[in-house]
Amino acid sequence: MQILITDDEKMMRVGMEKEVKKVLPDGEIFLAADGKEAIDIFGQNDISLVFLDVEMPGMNGLEVAKRLKEMSPMVNIIMTTAYTSYAVDAYRLHIGGYLLKPVDASDIKEELEHLKHPIETGADPNKLVLTCFGDFRAELGGEPIHFGRTKSKEILAYLTAKNGASASRAELCEILWEGEEQKSQNSYIGALISDMKKSLKAVGMEDVLYHNRNEYMLRTDEVQCDYFEFLKGNPEAIRKYRGEFMNQYSWGEEYIWDLDSKLE
Repeated sequence: MQILITDDEKMMRVGMEKEVKKVLPDGEIFLAADGKEAIDIFGQNDISLVFLDVEMPGMNGLEVAKRLKEMSPMVNIIMTTAYTSYAVDAYRLHIGGYLLKPVDASDIKEELEHLKHPIETGADPNKLVLTCFGDFRAELGGEPIHFGRTKSKEILAYLTAKNGASASRAELCEILWEGEEQKSQNSYIGALISDMKKSLKAVGMEDVLYHNRNEYMLRTDEVQCDYFEFLKGNPEAIRKYRGEFMNQYSWGEEYIWDLDSKLE
């Protein structure tokens, strides 16, 4: 996650950076000394969270916040100031939080728990991580899951795209072989599903799948996925979407229109 801290006083920037790192140790932090620099950094990076000083020379924090909200309406902005008088104006801009200086780690942690648009603080090492934007990937603890057959991985990708809805064997055959003669493939699909389950079991992740007779589905609450977070409105996931969805699968293109429409 990328974080932007803006304050015209160097000592305050450094102090704020230190406190933020206590709460978000894996975050990539950018520092800005004024509003213009903040806007430039924000425009060139995928910033998910902004700590913004209210009183700055030139463009003040409220003006900067307005510009940032125009650039990314769902960005989380936490205002920092030594004065309470700006609170009403900040909330009128639908700012995510408001902190009084001096700020410490406990204050930051509390504000993060009440953000309007919750943020991801890092991947759970005990959960399967599924990446849909760009090429589809399945990883655990930063290591890729190895599948014996490429179409086994494609089945997992399609169940991920279904977002918790079930798929039958016939539907999986249709997706994998795009309308080709399915009679001979119907028995082969069983071997692919077995291979997929074997690959997941090898890393202790077999419980993310559910099947009942002829139906298969992914337990979405058992995994971490950029696509699922996008649909929930997570700003970090929204920023990661670049108009690409499971590039290696032709059927993935059908989902792009729906994703694009949600950004309009």
